[in-house]
Amino acid sequence: MSKLKLLLIGIVGFIVVCCGLTGLASLLPDSEDAAEPTAVALVEEVQPTAAEPTSTTAAPTETPRPEPTDTSEPASALEPTATITRTPRPTATSTPEVETASVVDPDGNEVTGETAVVTQIIDGDTIDVEINGETYRVRYIGMDTPERGEPLFQEASEANARLVSGQTVILVKDVSETDRYGRLLRYVYLEDGTFVNGELVRKGYAQASTYPPDVAFQDTFADLQRTAVNAGVGLWASPTVAEAPTNTAVPQPQPTAEPTSPPEQPQPTSPPAPPTEAPPATEPPPAAPGPVVIVRVDKREEFVDIQNQGGADVDLGGWVLVSEKGNQACPLGGVIAGGQVLRIWAMSEDAGNGGFNCGFGSNIWNNSEPDPAVLYDASGNVVSRW
Repeated sequence: MSKLKLLLIGIVGFIVVCCGLTGLASLLPDSEDAAEPTAVALVEEVQPTAAEPTSTTAAPTETPRPEPTDTSEPASALEPTATITRTPRPTATSTPEVETASVVDPDGNEVTGETAVVTQIIDGDTIDVEINGETYRVRYIGMDTPERGEPLFQEASEANARLVSGQTVILVKDVSETDRYGRLLRYVYLEDGTFVNGELVRKGYAQASTYPPDVAFQDTFADLQRTAVNAGVGLWASPTVAEAPTNTAVPQPQPTAEPTSPPEQPQPTSPPAPPTEAPPATEPPPAAPGPVVIVRVDKREEFVDIQNQGGADVDLGGWVLVSEKGNQACPLGGVIAGGQVLRIWAMSEDAGNGGFNCGFGSNIWNNSEPDPAVLYDASGNVVSRW
């Protein structure tokens, strides 16, 4: 019995162990299921690593895209270059920022102009000045001095130099900024108030000239010119004064030669012819020209200046200015005031320069040969020749 019990207990124990193992096995995953998570885990581990290179390869494809942005940077670099070309413009507009000064003009009004230092004398009515570090050429308004090669050119240039050379001057504009040559058009004053334009006219080194629209002081210039004409100075000095000595030097000592030939006294009857020739020598010279005369001819620029040197106005209706060489006639018109200088332009292209315009389409003055300018009045009389 004991052996049988032991056998039964062993069988029951075996069964219990088997059942326990079976239950435990049901709780544990199968080997295939256990491999799958492992494989899945491996796949999951491989996929992130595979995705990383994929993302890194995508990055290079995106890196070229910033390069167009780099190409746009040179374009933006060109824009500053364009702004650099604009920098000279502010430099030009900076000219008005120079120092200014006030002065009293001939009409008694206080005016303001830019200050400048005279660096060079070009001629009697033109100078170079320095303004804010830049050099400008300045043409005086309202007057003209002789051109190079004309009488008193040197004297007028020296007179201008005595007034303004190296001086600080005040430049005052009328209406126009510059002329067709790019020169500044200005009234020029010294710091002590001396009106340089007018001073040159008053001393006879310049003649009053009207150039619309810059005519603020044309009456002042006309008055100053009358002063110079009445004083007979500069351009208005009488040329006959220089000729008088030559006429007085002509007194020939021939009367002493006549006494040496008394033996030939029988011939006094034959000299009646010489006495008849003597009167012509004593005849009065032609009548002096009228108050309107030619005072300047510029064949290169194709203009003639005439001046009314009298005090009364003169009607130029019916008057004619003639180029004698080519026989071209320019009928005149209008009224020229006492003391006024009128510029007569030959070419129609100069119609905008003021004065009187003849309207010719081509040059009328001969520059290579003598070609006098002749002025006729309404009666056909020659009143002036240049």
